[in-house]
Amino acid sequence: MNSTFKKTLLASLIVPFALSAQSASAALVTDWGYQVDSIFENATATSGTGTLTGNNTNTLTWGIGPQSSVSITDVSETSGLMTGGGYVDGGIFTHTNNILPSDGLALSSFDLSSALTLTPFAPTPGASLPAADSTFQSFFIETGNGGTCVETAGPKCADIFTIGDVTGSTLNEFGNFEFNSAFDFDGYTYTVFLELAGLAALAGPSCAAAGAPAGCIGLVTEENNVNNFQTRFRITATEMVPEPGTLALLGLGLAGLGLSRRKSAAKS
Repeated sequence: MNSTFKKTLLASLIVPFALSAQSASAALVTDWGYQVDSIFENATATSGTGTLTGNNTNTLTWGIGPQSSVSITDVSETSGLMTGGGYVDGGIFTHTNNILPSDGLALSSFDLSSALTLTPFAPTPGASLPAADSTFQSFFIETGNGGTCVETAGPKCADIFTIGDVTGSTLNEFGNFEFNSAFDFDGYTYTVFLELAGLAALAGPSCAAAGAPAGCIGLVTEENNVNNFQTRFRITATEMVPEPGTLALLGLGLAGLGLSRRKSAAKS
């Protein structure tokens, strides 16, 4: 075997060996720790008696006593989110819906910003990484309790929350809306699916009443009651495909191997 053939053979074999080593080092994360941090931002209110407080926190309060409020709890677990597995519970969105006085200030709109941080737990613990960072623009109408109700829940007119931008939302197998976000990590693309219980498509009059675009999705809350809505999320994974440049390099190495073999045969 001449030296040219030896060098070309070595070069052609290094490429697939390198690809194999890279693939072997990319282990699928099967179990994740997770942390969800949420805050309300850019909240606005109608004119009226009372105050709106809580911007840049996880609780908004408004009006005059007893005040109404919206809040969301944060969640932190060291493990339990299984890749390809079921849902885990996220924060609980709560609307304490007290009766609005006729001259009372009311919540009008807000942004809910939610950041999900994941930490590999198994098979190998690793450093935390940001997985999803979402901001939901919400419109809100706090309805009166006389006349014809736009939405009803319980004995009185319901209040209406809507989400302004539904990009990335899909209807899952359970008939609920999910929002998804993807990220790449160690040879795999992971997709996180977030679901809010009670989120549904609303009729045109409800969207219009809340100041949201037609075809909006949202939820309704019962008057004079504490309304809780559970969020939950799941994660899936797909293996990343090698980039075209890497495949081309492998092809060149194999072509070089064939060329050297032909040259060697011609000289013998």
